[in-house]
Formats: sequence, C-alpha cells, structure tokens
Amino acid sequence: MALTVDGVMNWLVQNADALQPSMPDHYLRSNAFYALKARGEIPVAQEVPEELFLKEVLPYRVVDEPVDHWREGFFQVLAPHAMRATSLRGAVEDLVPRIFQELRASPKVMRKPNQTAVVFKSNLTPEMMAPISETLTSGYASCTGSSILIVDGLRSVGIPARLVGTPQWNIPTGGNHNWVEVWTGDGWHFFDAVPDVRLDEAWFAPSNTKFANNKDSTHAILSAEWTKGDATYPLTWRKPAVLWRAEGRTAFYLAKSEQS
Repeated sequence: MALTVDGVMNWLVQNADALQPSMPDHYLRSNAFYALKARGEIPVAQEVPEELFLKEVLPYRVVDEPVDHWREGFFQVLAPHAMRATSLRGAVEDLVPRIFQELRASPKVMRKPNQTAVVFKSNLTPEMMAPISETLTSGYASCTGSSILIVDGLRSVGIPARLVGTPQWNIPTGGNHNWVEVWTGDGWHFFDAVPDVRLDEAWFAPSNTKFANNKDSTHAILSAEWTKGDATYPLTWRKPAVLWRAEGRTAFYLAKSEQS
C-alpha cells in the first residue's frame, strides 16, 4: 500500500476493532502525519518494515486507555534525540529515561510542565492509563500506565513497541503485570516499564514467566494488538473483563526461560 497520510489513515480505520472509538478526521490525520514524519526523518526508523510500522508504530491507542493527542508533542520532544541514534537498540536505551522525565517537563506536551519525573505507584489501573491527561499530569502510574507511556513515546519516533503482559501469573501468589516489548531489528525484546532499560532482563523473567500456560488465556503471556491476532487478552481491570485483540507470546517467554 502507499504510505501516504490518507493511505495509512484508511488502513488504521479499516483494521480497527469494534471496541475502538470513532475518532475525528483531524485526529487521525495528525496521527498519520507525524507517524510518517518520524519514519521519513529519523534514520533508525527507516529500518522498520512496512508491516511493523502499520501494526506497531501507527496505532494511537495501546489498550483501552482514554485517547490523548500525544503523538505531535512526543515527536517534537523526542525526535531530536532519536535523530542521533545509530541503532534502534541505542535509541531505546537513550529515549526511555527521557520519556519519564522530559515529556512531563515540556510545554510542547504539557499545559503545566513539571520538572519531576514520572514514578511508579502500584494499583493504579485503570485510573492512570492515558499518557498525558492521566500519567504525565499526575506524575505517576502503575505498570500498565507506565507501559503505555513508553510504547507511545517510542512509537512517536518510529520505533515499533507494544504492551505485553499476563492477566494473572500462574503462581500461588497470583498477581498480574504488564511490560514493554520493542523491535530492534533482530526481533522483539522485552523490558520492564521503568527508566533503567535492560533488554531481556526483568524481575519476572524467568521466575514467573516459566510458569505461563498458553492453553489458558488467564495465565498466558499476550501482546496487545491493533489488528486481529491469534489470541485475546482479557483486560481484567474492567468488570467484566474486556477481551482485547492479542498475539500469544507464551512460547517466546517459555523458550527464553529455558535459556536462562
């Protein structure tokens, strides 16, 4: 397909789930314009295959968070740094700490800039999920809101990123968690939604991930997707749980666990 503003706008609408809200034309047009601008101007973003751009860069919503107008401001703050990157991995490692600190401090993003960084606070889903109006405005979020913020920040400069998680750990203590996967040219890599990026290292892997079960969506590991995948992610912060489009990632994490 032609990667034009109209072309990618139409792709986004045609591939949207019925759960996605209808957005005004001016919002979709701005989202498409800045997604293409990042792809055209940032050298490392030009390495991203078209399919990944459409599925994991272009979408303006990660799960069912309230929709903010985030892409333009995030691009303006982060693009100058992304321009200097010589690899996708290097860009991620440089940008994620800036996402926590510099977006909140910028008048290009915030009506009332704040110099303090976003911090983690537990049990704040679904209260703190929207990247600007909730997470950056309050200055805190739990794993879901922090993951959404990072995904949107990376997408704003053309880097494929997505939220991944489990509705419930398959361990006696239970609990759930969401984190980030990013594509760096050689496949997908995971990291926890914190400023200190350590690709393919996290407190939950392999200690919790090795018990994941792909036969039960409650205990599976899943990536939230814009297009229809091979699974659904039960968003258990809603009652009843909303079934979100997803790709199964359990096999990937089980294989990683065996390598550890």
